[in-house]
Amino acid sequence: MADRFYLACLRDTVGSNMSFHCYQGQGYASDINKAHVYTLEEAQNSWNRGRDIDLPVSADAIDTAAVWHVDHQHIPGESVIKDGCKGYVAFLKGQWNGNDVYWLSDLLPTDDFSKARVFAQPDTTDTDLVWLPFTTADAVKRRTFNINLLDRRTMIQSAGLRQPSWLKRQKRRKSSGKTRWNCPCCGKISWQENPYDFDGCRDCACEGHR
Repeated sequence: MADRFYLACLRDTVGSNMSFHCYQGQGYASDINKAHVYTLEEAQNSWNRGRDIDLPVSADAIDTAAVWHVDHQHIPGESVIKDGCKGYVAFLKGQWNGNDVYWLSDLLPTDDFSKARVFAQPDTTDTDLVWLPFTTADAVKRRTFNINLLDRRTMIQSAGLRQPSWLKRQKRRKSSGKTRWNCPCCGKISWQENPYDFDGCRDCACEGHR
């Protein structure tokens, strides 16, 4: 078992991309290459004293499942045609997975840049596509991990991490089954069985909220 772990921040997920604590605590990023690498001991200690939005995961497992994405903020939003360019890629205009674009591929459009089809010449007659030199997009691609592929058994438990005591206690708490509402008139909190419609506020005299 490799002694390499990342610390995910589940609060900062962008599209399907899991975000990670960056090197030496410098914020969060979906770019795996910017993620801080922890030992098992460091990862366990961070989890033991961490927040419920922080989750240590096996770095090797994340790396194996990583895909290449391109953030639309780092590439031109309009087609770029260059003399002598021998390879172009095209993405769908106005469609994103979080910040990442969808590329034309040999099958369906995909956000995985490694599957983008490379064309010898662009077809600029299609106004729903943006054409770029392959090298332009390739220069800003980054490795990401789809949070929907998170397997807690293999990426956490089997990797040697143990659930903290505070998290076990949290999971044992039983929910009342009620939904919290704030009265739209007085703002007081009400708990009720109905999760879809506000049933009224006992403390509010406003008409329609009693």
